[in-house]
This record gives sequence, structure tokens and C-alpha cells, in this order.
Amino acid sequence: MRIRHLVHSCLLVEVAARRVLIDPGMFSVEAVRALEGSIDLVAITHQHADHVQRALLAEVLERHRDAVVLAEPETVALLAEADAGPMGEGPAIPAERMRALPAGESHELPAVGGRSPLRVTAAGGAHAVIHPDIPRVGNTGLVLSAGDGPRLGVTGDSLEPLAEFQGIDVLAFAVVAPWSKMSETIEFLRAVRPRLALPVHDAVASVGGRAIYVRQATALAAEGTEVRDWVDPERSIEL
Repeated sequence: MRIRHLVHSCLLVEVAARRVLIDPGMFSVEAVRALEGSIDLVAITHQHADHVQRALLAEVLERHRDAVVLAEPETVALLAEADAGPMGEGPAIPAERMRALPAGESHELPAVGGRSPLRVTAAGGAHAVIHPDIPRVGNTGLVLSAGDGPRLGVTGDSLEPLAEFQGIDVLAFAVVAPWSKMSETIEFLRAVRPRLALPVHDAVASVGGRAIYVRQATALAAEGTEVRDWVDPERSIEL
């Protein structure tokens, strides 16, 4: 499994001879446009523009005609509407290119190249509270797995210690967000105890500010959890 960070919460995951693009939002436009090679699947945790920009998604689907979109159910409905709402401008996404993935359900891509099938499982269902006066939207955490290989969890905008994330091999977690505080992030990592924790959702912080959050998460995570920052030129990690 190779995981590449494409700015903020956008990831490119290469596993089981498949390539999965996760949360292609407004901060990741240039990085996504620069990608080479095929995309088999686009997975979207929720409807906010920093996780899915509809115009960018339409570009991805135009370039990759066989790619399927898996998304949190409310997000699927919004993507198909004439008005893009919180996801910015862009054409409606054809319903036949999308599949809703509610919590507890899985989608499997068939095996290719002698590898195991790729399974994507949804967990959880609600975005973290931003403010009591702001209605909560749906948020689907994701678990990607193939055979006996490492399991990758993606939290989206939530710090709920879901059972699906307990002791997981790798977890992409929101290291800083307008809806969180540092103590909540650290207690979340201590509760779920991933073997490897990767900081994402960081475009909302300055370079100096981001370093504070990563440093504290690294120092205060539970024993047995390694918080590893993206350090190579391509901001990628191979497992």
C-alpha cells in the first residue's frame, strides 16, 4: 500500500493494483490535476467543499471514464442536484457514476493482476459539531483493505472513536480543524490506538501553526501509536 497526501484531506491510495482518490476538495485542485495514471475509484467522506469540489470531481470523472464514486449518502444526493450548494460550481454528477455508501456497508472492487479484491467499508455517520447553531451533516469514515494487507482508516471530519478504527494499521486523522481542539484530537488517538497515524486536514493552518499540532500529537499519542508526518518530496508513505 502506498499513500500519497495531495494537500489537506485528499489522498491517493495505491493498493491491490488499484488507485483510489479520496476527498478531492478545493485545496487539492492543482495536485489532483497534476496526477498521472488511472483512477479506479473516488471516495468522498462528506459534502463540504474542502473534501469535494464538484467541478474538480467532474474533471476527474471525465478523464477516468471507468472510475466510480463512493460517497456518504447525503453527498451523493447533492452531487446529483442542479445546484452544487456547499461543493461549489460544476456540473451535476450522473447518478450512474455514483454509489451511496452508508455506515456499515461495503463496496468491493474485483481482484486484478492476481491481487486480492479491494474492499471499502463505511463507518460512522455524522460530522463533528462545528457550532450548535449549524446543522450537522453526514460524514462517512472509510476503511480500505485488501486480503491480509494493512488496513487504512480515513476519519473525514470526525473524532468519534469508532470500533472500526480501533487498533487499525494506518489512520489518516484530522490533525487540526475549525471544529476541534488539540485535547480532543489527542484523546481520540489515545482511544483508537492506530499503529500508524497520518496527519491530514491541515490546509486550514499556517506552516508554523501546523507544526505545533503535529508535534503535540506525536508527543502525546498513546504508546504503540506512531504519528508520522509526510516528509519525502512526494509526501507519500509506503507500507
